[in-house]
Amino acid sequence: MAGKTSDNSDPALAKRHKQSAIIGRLTVACFVAMRSGYARKHLGAVFEELLTALAIRVADDLGAPPLTASDLSRHLGLPRSNVRRCLEALIEEGVVRKENEHGYRGELDWLASRIDAEYFLIIRNAIVTAADDLKALDAPA
Repeated sequence: MAGKTSDNSDPALAKRHKQSAIIGRLTVACFVAMRSGYARKHLGAVFEELLTALAIRVADDLGAPPLTASDLSRHLGLPRSNVRRCLEALIEEGVVRKENEHGYRGELDWLASRIDAEYFLIIRNAIVTAADDLKALDAPA
């Protein structure tokens, strides 16, 4: 059975295969779009920075207190030294700022300067398309 990509005789497996492909397209579209903001590095070099920045955005949206490097390390499963390097790079880029002695918040000026950024529209459209495609798989035939 090695190399087999789908089994049309098993509807649950066929559905899971389609769901996985939809999620795969969404993930690729999102990371390629996010990567477009990092001309200086390849995606692998900025992946942890992206995770760190996104975690801070989510916390800000939830009204949580500023996240510390330790908070981010635990939440993301990254070494604290990596998180600290990411935070330094994100501060230098103007993406996040130190809120207090140890906590970090997203920088709204950076976000406002990218309000109409094409990469964000690509990400949004990829999410909407994936949601519609996943819903369609669950719709009665």
